Amino acid sequence: MLRVSKLTDYGSVILSYMASHPNKTMSAAKLAKGVLLPPATVSKLLKILVNSGLLRSSLGKQGGYKLARPADEISLADIINVLEGPIALTECSVQKGLCRIEDNCEIRQNWRSVNRIIQQSLAQVSLQDMLPVRNKAKAIILSG
Repeated sequence: MLRVSKLTDYGSVILSYMASHPNKTMSAAKLAKGVLLPPATVSKLLKILVNSGLLRSSLGKQGGYKLARPADEISLADIINVLEGPIALTECSVQKGLCRIEDNCEIRQNWRSVNRIIQQSLAQVSLQDMLPVRNKAKAIILSG
């Protein structure tokens, strides 16, 4: 079964929540309350997302977290790459030397093609696209 980890799922929930409030800078506590996740989990993810450049953070009384780019410029591929690493269905699709038979494997190139298709598909879905329908119009009005 193909699936993203729970942390990646939670990361996408946090980013979607922030995208639905595009002009707000939010504290970790407010985000945790808004997405109904434990504060420790939210803080861990916020650190990763800031270090990767998907979020910006600011200190001070009015400080907090904000998307580093508009939601329509952040793709699912960006999020997954940050939280999971390179998208790959098989290890040999990303890095050479991880499989005993890769030099003689007749299907390795096919797996690489499948990975490329999945990467391209995920790159075409933006964080904006992931917003609930009722929030899409609101977010577009507020950001534009």
